[in-house]
Amino acid sequence: MQSQEIEAYLAELGQELQGLAVKRPIRILLIGGAFMLTQLRNRVATKDVDVLLKDTVDSPASPSYLTFKAAIRQVANRHQIPPTWLNDLMGEFLHTMGTVPAGRLWRRYGMLEVYIPPRRYILALKLFAGRDKDREDIQALCKDLGVQTRKQAQNLLDEYIPDRRVQELNDVEETLDDFFS
Repeated sequence: MQSQEIEAYLAELGQELQGLAVKRPIRILLIGGAFMLTQLRNRVATKDVDVLLKDTVDSPASPSYLTFKAAIRQVANRHQIPPTWLNDLMGEFLHTMGTVPAGRLWRRYGMLEVYIPPRRYILALKLFAGRDKDREDIQALCKDLGVQTRKQAQNLLDEYIPDRRVQELNDVEETLDDFFS
């Protein structure tokens, strides 16, 4: 997906939620490749839109969550794209492992509000994940934020993912060695 497709799909999702009579807006925090694409513009496409749900709507049994998932499927069906085009699978994990920032409102589409976290948070997530596919994003974020040393990167990780044991489980030391040796 490219930036304009992401925005078009999110706009449709907001309209779909409105049509399903959602009583209050569903608020999401944009992360991952979609964040990089729409905010830093360091890439031309992403395979999906990773989000964190900001409210208790993310309880899999809640009516709001079921409505949200149904609306996502409707957009997917209309455009013949995978229903995983909007991915909220990391939400519960990220909420339990550290500090999730509130973010700032970026776009309002009908009954969907899209929030943007600080770039520092995205860099922390990318360093935490330590995947090869994130290398260019990490480099772009480090440049944008002026993060030049391992200590700066570690401080940033500690701000959002303070549990060093959790960091160790994800081989953060190895990732930091790779980028800041």
